[in-house]
Amino acid sequence: MLVRFLAGSIHRQIALLAVAPVVLFAILGIISENLTIKEPESVSQARAVAMRIEFVTEMIRSAETADQETAILDAARRTGLQVAEVSAAELQGPELEVEEGDFRSEIQKNLSPDVDAKLRAATETGHLKPSLVVSIDQRRALAFLPPPAVPDSRITDREISDFLATMAMFVPVVLLSLYGSRMIASPLQRFSQAARDLDPDKGPERPFDEIGPPEVRTLAKSLNDMRSRVRGMIEARTRMLRAISHDLRTPLTRLRLRAERSTEPCLRAALLADIDALALMVDETLVYLRKDASKETQLRADLPSLINTVCNDFADMGYSVSYDGPDRFAYPCRPHALKRAIANLIDNGTKFARHVNVELHVKPDRAISISVTDDGPGIPLEFHAHVLEPFYKLDSARNDRGFGLGLSIVRDIVESHFGTLRLENATPRGLIAELNLPSPDSINTQANTTAAESTVTMTPP
Repeated sequence: MLVRFLAGSIHRQIALLAVAPVVLFAILGIISENLTIKEPESVSQARAVAMRIEFVTEMIRSAETADQETAILDAARRTGLQVAEVSAAELQGPELEVEEGDFRSEIQKNLSPDVDAKLRAATETGHLKPSLVVSIDQRRALAFLPPPAVPDSRITDREISDFLATMAMFVPVVLLSLYGSRMIASPLQRFSQAARDLDPDKGPERPFDEIGPPEVRTLAKSLNDMRSRVRGMIEARTRMLRAISHDLRTPLTRLRLRAERSTEPCLRAALLADIDALALMVDETLVYLRKDASKETQLRADLPSLINTVCNDFADMGYSVSYDGPDRFAYPCRPHALKRAIANLIDNGTKFARHVNVELHVKPDRAISISVTDDGPGIPLEFHAHVLEPFYKLDSARNDRGFGLGLSIVRDIVESHFGTLRLENATPRGLIAELNLPSPDSINTQANTTAAESTVTMTPP
């Protein structure tokens, strides 16, 4: 349980640590209040009835006329207290025996010690039975019919005040703890989301706003500095590779000229083959480092025409390349980038296979799938993910020439079109490289979402 708590979000931990003590305090207060010995409701009601009986008795004693006594008795009856005047001789009769804790007995116990009172089963001169007879003077007495004990279900003022006091203490603490935990956790959540979406090659130089509490400012500054260092290292590596690749072109050109002057055909062919391989590596590296696929303007291109053009280019060079699919289909894309991706896949196939087939499938939602299938040796399943990484080469299979950037370039181009690249071994042999691109409506939606996210600034609350 503790491990799960510590692994939870900071927002929940702070909220729980702030609210839990208050809740525990309130629960303990309620338990202690219920455990406190309280006076039974019947006792408090008996005391109240006894006070009313004493009050009526004193009023009768102080009355000066019979009319005043009658008015006092009528007023007492209107309050629910049944009373009648009887002879003082009623106090001399046998007293009614009741059980311990009886409500009438409790009333009698709560009368003042100087009050002469006796419980009677019935009175001879009155109609109240059983009754509590209270002496007025030597000749007269009052017979009271005590009301039954009624359970009090009303909420007392004390209970209301206790509830309001508890809420006044509990609610502010809960609200402040939730607000405080959100103040602390919200910048961290924003930073974590921005770190996942951060692209060292794009966006502002310092994407995290260095404002807010000192800890948040320090974290934002550290993230900005780290991003600047990563961007600097990538730019330095890119400049170095570009410089090396560019500088290699001049000696390669001189080597080609000297090799073509050779009088030995076998030596000339071998030298030119090696020079072509080096030139291919240089071109491949420059294309990968340029990363200009996302900068090309998106146009509605006829995909069958584009694919046929690539296939015909390879066919003109003597390779067996065919196309299967519709004759016409307009699709929004970056034509030059997509053409390069298809050409790279066909080129990989022609290096190790006798025949390459390109198929275009249009799905009902106008999403497309371009499959490039060859009959070569294929790639072992465990290497399918690795060959998509830049500069990764298999020792004994397909990519024995080049720097291993062909499939990486294809993947980057496909991802810039919000699509996916999937490799699958064909049956009985060969490789299938499948480009899955979304429908035009989905492309517009994702492009708008990406543009909106790129404009969001990291501002702590």
